[in-house]
Order: sequence, then structure tokens, then C-alpha cells
Amino acid sequence: MKRLIILNGQLIFPDRIDTGKALICKNGKIEQILADKMLEINPDDQIIDAKQQYVSPGFIDMHVHGGGGHDFMDGTVEAFLRIAEVHAKYGTTAMVPTTLTCTDEELMNTFTIYKKAKVLNNKGAKFIGLHLEGPYFSPSQCGAQDPNYLKKPCPKEYNHFINISQDIVRWSVAPELEGAIEMGEELQRQHILPSIAHTDATYEEVEKANKAGYTHITHLYSAMSSVTRRNAFRHAGVVEAAYL
Repeated sequence: MKRLIILNGQLIFPDRIDTGKALICKNGKIEQILADKMLEINPDDQIIDAKQQYVSPGFIDMHVHGGGGHDFMDGTVEAFLRIAEVHAKYGTTAMVPTTLTCTDEELMNTFTIYKKAKVLNNKGAKFIGLHLEGPYFSPSQCGAQDPNYLKKPCPKEYNHFINISQDIVRWSVAPELEGAIEMGEELQRQHILPSIAHTDATYEEVEKANKAGYTHITHLYSAMSSVTRRNAFRHAGVVEAAYL
């Protein structure tokens, strides 16, 4: 089996930087790290001389909307491929293309474009599934999301999308909305990661959501609840829940 071997690099580990080591990859994965003097090179090995540059694992971007002047909602294969190429230049080796709140037609088109782009993507960061951001968000925390398309979770609707696209791996939702807890439970059953975003949820509501499968928070501070006052009492929000 052909191997990829990286020599003369500064290998970044969690607690140190090592030199004088050979990094051996097979089938796209790191198989072994050896001292240079222990390495036996085969005739069909592919050798890369890192020339003392840093070598590290690639970044995996779980929430990314675009890059290089393109957006995943542009509705073109070219946009997907160009975004992947641009991010690869800066260390991202895998990504989860992320949608915006939009019309059903635009979302369906994104499903189609993703499938086409995934087959053609051999130069940039690898596509490892779709992240749907919205449309089940709090109107007061819409941020850059189009408020015209925000709504409460509807089982018939989200199950329809899940059945159409087998590529959804993450879905961001405001967990305080009516039906959001049940949606989180269904996403878990479908092996899709429920994540919290664009929300007015209190700490208590986040705790309840966590038990229903919401184990991730998409982003902090941007259109996310913090300490609020309700009925003369102060309540912690998503930001505080994330740290606690």
C-alpha cells in the first residue's frame, strides 16, 4: 500500500514540538511516527520534504458559511469547491458547510448542490456533512438570519428534510421554542447533532435541552442569551450555561 511520508518537519503535539521524526500516512490517516533513523523508505512511497515548516493535524470547521468571496447559499457547485480550496490553504482539512435561514426551495437546492460538489471536491477541505442553521430560531436573536423565514419546529417539516437529505449531520435550533425539545430527541434518533444557536434560552432551559440531546452550542455572544431579568429575578443564559 502506497504511503505518504513527511520528513524534516516540526511536528506539533499537544505538549511539545518534535523534530527529527518521520510522519507516515496511509489511506489519508496518520499511521505511525518514527525517528528518521528508524525509517525504511519503499520505492512507491510519496515523500514530502517539509523543509522545517510546522506540521499539525488539520482543522475541522463545524460552522462555516463561506470563503474566498463565495457563500454556500450561492447555489452553485463552483462556490462549494472554491470555498473548500480557500480554507485548505489555511489549515482546514475538513468542514461542515453551513446554511442560512432561507426558503424551502433554496434549502432543497443546497442539498442537491452539496451532493454534486462532494463528488468533485478533490483539491480542498473535505466535506463531511451539512450543518443546517435555522430556521427554528428566536426572532429577537436572529442576527444575520432572515427574520422572514424564522418559525417554530414542525415535525412534519423537519422530518421531511431529514428524509430527503442523508447528508445532514448537525442542526442548530433555539431550544426554548415550542417543539424544540422533541426535535432534539428526534435528531438524536436520526444520528444528527442538535446544537443551540440564536436563542433566548435561560440556563434552566439549556439544562433541559441538554438532556434532550443538545450537547453543542454553535457560537457564543453573537445572538445568544446572557443574563436576563424575568419577574424581578436574574437568570443566566446560554453564555453562562456554556461555561458552567
